[in-house]
Amino acid sequence: MEHSNTENTTALRIYYCGREQCAPGHFWGPAIRPHYLLHVVLHGKGEFFYQEKKYELSAGDAFLIEPMQTHYYQADKEEPWEYAWVGFDGSCVEEVLSSTIFQSSPVFTTDSALCIQPMIRLNALFFAPEKNPLGLASAFLRLLSCMTRLDTSGRNDHNEQYYQQALEYISNNYSYNLKIQDMADYIGVDRTYLYKIFMREAQISPKQYLLQYRIRAAAKLLQTQNYNVTEIAYSCGFRDSAAFCYHFRQQIGMTPRQYREKIRSGTY
Repeated sequence: MEHSNTENTTALRIYYCGREQCAPGHFWGPAIRPHYLLHVVLHGKGEFFYQEKKYELSAGDAFLIEPMQTHYYQADKEEPWEYAWVGFDGSCVEEVLSSTIFQSSPVFTTDSALCIQPMIRLNALFFAPEKNPLGLASAFLRLLSCMTRLDTSGRNDHNEQYYQQALEYISNNYSYNLKIQDMADYIGVDRTYLYKIFMREAQISPKQYLLQYRIRAAAKLLQTQNYNVTEIAYSCGFRDSAAFCYHFRQQIGMTPRQYREKIRSGTY
């Protein structure tokens, strides 16, 4: 059950989707595909063979076939799997996959059914009478977001991954009225736990890190003559210039205007 689609951009092309209840022992390969092909197991069991390794998979698991790589997969003879798939390619795919488990493994295994509904949703959108390329791309990325290294690494200690996620969140959102609880909610951890991570990784609290990041961003802007102090204050997440000047002096040891003057005169 396949259907071609040529309406997507070259950055991400979704070629086809499908779904199949396999017969007992049904197999495909050994063979190659010209593009990426991602399967999600909906029910039952089966085996995936890649680079002389065998992976036993069941409901909720997934396996990725890379372009021009020999592979083989077979349904279980007692509980044959039903799976759904998506074929895709594009210039952004390698970068997107680098954020998933597939950077280091051809399979995604889990005890939950986290990625089943996103795959079913993607199939439904693909076969809808009126396709929306942006909707398809969004549904596809939603599916991959369920297969991140963070969720599937198998390690008990994810502190480093949580910390890196927090730093990225700050770098993208420091100019807004960002609350530490927002960051904790985004990462999916308790605020107290996030505090412990920052104390372990950075030796300062999340709130202190955010403040220091904003001051560093403001200092960069002050090195130009394009923006006044009030503009810089609001642009870096401060609610007023007075608070900005206070915190800047606490961190840098001088006011924003004094800092700018020293940069201009070359004495800093």
